[in-house]
Amino acid sequence: MPCPDCATPTAPGARFCHHCGRRLDTLADGLKAGDRRVVSALFADLVGYTRLVDELDPEEVRARVEGALLALADAVVHFGGSLEKFIGDAVLAVFGVPVAHDDDPLRACLCALEMQAALTRYASGADQPMELRIGIATGEVVAAVREMAGTRSVALTGDPMTTAARLQQLAAPNEILIDEATVSAAEPRIGVDHLGERLLRGQRRPVQVHRLWTERRIISHPCRKLAPLVGRGAETAQMVALLRRAAETGRGGTVLLRGDAGIGKSRLLCEMEEDARAAGFAWMWLDNAPHSMDTAYRAVRTMVDWLADEQGVKAGIVARRLLFGDDITPDLDPDMARLMMGAIVALARDSEMSLLPEEGWESGIAGLVDPEEFKVGLRMATQLWVRRLVSEKPRCIVIDDFHWMDPSSRMAMDFMVQLSGELPLVVLAGSRPPAVPDWADLPHVEVIDLAGLDEAATEELGTAVAGATLDSESARWLYHRTAGNALFVGEIMRTLRQTGGLEQVGEGVRIDRGAARRGVPLSLRALLGARIDALPPAQRGALEAAAVIGMSFSESLLLALCGDAAEGVDLRELAEAGMVVGADDPSAAPAQWHFRHQLYLDAAYGRLLIDRRQMLHRTLADILDGMEPKPDVAELARHRVAAGDGEKALPLLEQAAREAAAVGAMPEAEAFARAAAEIKAAAAAAVR
Repeated sequence: MPCPDCATPTAPGARFCHHCGRRLDTLADGLKAGDRRVVSALFADLVGYTRLVDELDPEEVRARVEGALLALADAVVHFGGSLEKFIGDAVLAVFGVPVAHDDDPLRACLCALEMQAALTRYASGADQPMELRIGIATGEVVAAVREMAGTRSVALTGDPMTTAARLQQLAAPNEILIDEATVSAAEPRIGVDHLGERLLRGQRRPVQVHRLWTERRIISHPCRKLAPLVGRGAETAQMVALLRRAAETGRGGTVLLRGDAGIGKSRLLCEMEEDARAAGFAWMWLDNAPHSMDTAYRAVRTMVDWLADEQGVKAGIVARRLLFGDDITPDLDPDMARLMMGAIVALARDSEMSLLPEEGWESGIAGLVDPEEFKVGLRMATQLWVRRLVSEKPRCIVIDDFHWMDPSSRMAMDFMVQLSGELPLVVLAGSRPPAVPDWADLPHVEVIDLAGLDEAATEELGTAVAGATLDSESARWLYHRTAGNALFVGEIMRTLRQTGGLEQVGEGVRIDRGAARRGVPLSLRALLGARIDALPPAQRGALEAAAVIGMSFSESLLLALCGDAAEGVDLRELAEAGMVVGADDPSAAPAQWHFRHQLYLDAAYGRLLIDRRQMLHRTLADILDGMEPKPDVAELARHRVAAGDGEKALPLLEQAAREAAAVGAMPEAEAFARAAAEIKAAAAAAVR
């Protein structure tokens, strides 16, 4: 792994660069005292280390092993993982700490595949080839900073760490084994073989084991046809109208579909394929991902690869055809040809795409150096490319997750969007707010903002995933918990169905109240955790403190709870991130806020370690106890119980039980009485 300042290769695990002295980042950097995380753990072990020690000089063994470990470490860094430790000839990496991403399980899988390729390249030509065994597992861990003897490290505790190690031990040389949670999160971007259940050493429950063998290129959105598209009739009609208008007039346009993560952008775009093909359009799907944003011209390469697959030829051939036609000596202005050729060669070089003589490309062409000439050449090439792309048949191009497109491809894609208004070309782009492309204001661009599903559509989707009609109370709970986010609805209902959280009631089902309180599904915790990690530290801490207060909170109370950490807290940033919303009356004093939906509260609260959670509840109870007028006794009792302060909680619970019984609220009164009895029983047991 190179030093960020001087680019000198550094030893795995080194804290400082041995050349310039720069402090190197470690896993502990950026992580607070500790919290709960959903991570993907990757354990990779070099095969044949003992044989090397037996056959080679120790210095040669050391050099070879360190070179191999550096190659593996580079793969981890490339995919945004963190190197937790090196253990002899093995590497333990984690994805999700100290910063989580939307796609950490996929990153871990792609990293494993790259590790295999990197080791093959490194060991090429050696007498003793080097092989890897790799295990990957996904789940919850407790991540805490550990400072001992002047050193600072991170301790990760949880099933994924041990499961990844056991899977690595089970794997054969050059084999990657992964667990069910990783497969579920990374599909369909990976190809796996299902090996069935295995009881891993030291574990009581069997684990579903899968063999990872390849990365798959997305050819359309992986719409799992488990549920129909609901609640999007108006948006669908708007895009279908554009397709039909473009087919009739030969002049297309662009739709920018904006919405939060999971709101249903990709699902809706996928639904357009059938309508596009029915209207006579060729179809193309360009996916983007956060882990590939630093891959130069990835989106452009994906486009070329798609066309090559479509035509059954090599990428270099299809690129030349679109630029110059089938004529090897095209009749173009020499200056124009030079600019375009230079831009394409430079692009190919940066994106590591080969332009072979047998595909019609001249050998030894030097790329352009002048940035302005490159820009002019790329614009000219893009214009010619796009015009020839639609010369025989109109085309619909989907750009999924536009916000994650690599920066180098954006110039070409912007040109393509600009041309869509005058050609039989329809571009459908999905993106998350608040980012807005420069071309969004063009007259032929339509912007559609997707909101959450309404209550009726949420019930319809929940019923479809459950496979039976939801009762009205469960439907209301589902809507208020998810705010109509289609992904959240689907994941919660699938989890409840798989874990027995749905109770049969006549011909329908209802959500078991106990299951409903068990928290957020693992898949959603990873997604929401990534969004929380993207916040500045002050806002992240404020969100977690707000989760202790509850669904609604005043700004003054939150700042008081944050204490010294309140400096820098700006709730407007949380609102811009879509996690909280202000009260309807912005002039209300004190300013009132509430979580956008319950899942953000649950995800933020679930990250807190028990000791910090209890400390925040205790501090909050003390603040509330000193306020005038006094807060509701039931609320105060809740915080005292959550703080683990049974002595102060007991009289509050007994008072809350009496007050509830006095107004006929017997279920609540019984719940308070049970909580009080549990505290008394625990105190009596402690005395014995």
